Amino acid sequence: MNLSLEGKIAIVTGGSKGIGKATALSLAHEGVDVVICARGITDLEDTAAEIRSTTNRKVLPLQADMGDPEAIKKMVADAVTEFGGVDILVNNAVNSTAAPFMDLADEDWMNHINVKIMGYMRCAREVIPLMQKRGGGRIINIGGMAARSANTLANSNGVTNASVSNMAKNLSDSFASDGILVNCIHPGTTRTERQDRSLRARAEHGNISVEEAEKSAVASIPIGRMVESKDIADLIVFLSSDLAGAITGQTIAVEGGAGRGMNY
Repeated sequence: MNLSLEGKIAIVTGGSKGIGKATALSLAHEGVDVVICARGITDLEDTAAEIRSTTNRKVLPLQADMGDPEAIKKMVADAVTEFGGVDILVNNAVNSTAAPFMDLADEDWMNHINVKIMGYMRCAREVIPLMQKRGGGRIINIGGMAARSANTLANSNGVTNASVSNMAKNLSDSFASDGILVNCIHPGTTRTERQDRSLRARAEHGNISVEEAEKSAVASIPIGRMVESKDIADLIVFLSSDLAGAITGQTIAVEGGAGRGMNY
């Protein structure tokens, strides 16, 4: 199946690990040259080398903090200098604190809001004029199921994930006439480095094996397994392609059927 992505240019924030890494790899397999950014340069360079060797595509690792407006401007400018433009933006970076409501300080809330909501907004603001010049583009915001399901340890996650979904709809309405399609994805319980650490901690705390901890974690997921980062990446690749040319302003859950709400 031809996805018509050969020669496109993508920026993937939070691109050194987890969903971001899987996304950058999947896009590169489709012929996309990729800019990956994150705060840790070592992981970025390791991921870039892996993607290059696997796909033979160009990969530019850029160290950038999505909470810093000037860093975002420089990151996008460097991407344009290196590749000439931007066709796809995957907003994926996050930095949050899991804690009960009364244990979250203002700094915890503001850090999450600044990195995710404001970071996504700033990245979009930088790339939209570039996409307009190229006749269109794709922006995909990664949210999370906390937007739809309350969780006493994910207070700020619910607020930020709902916000980036709302942002996607507003941007889609504003720029669809320019050929810029904007969507949001809510991942469910997804296997990432952070999730693996959580499973090990749960196993240690409960004096059980990691395998038993994972079995418990996926017990309420109808497909009977954890969502893999590639499951998210596959949808991002599709939404980035011409096959999704009539899909914009949508928020799509990839959670193995675990969500209990019905969203019409």
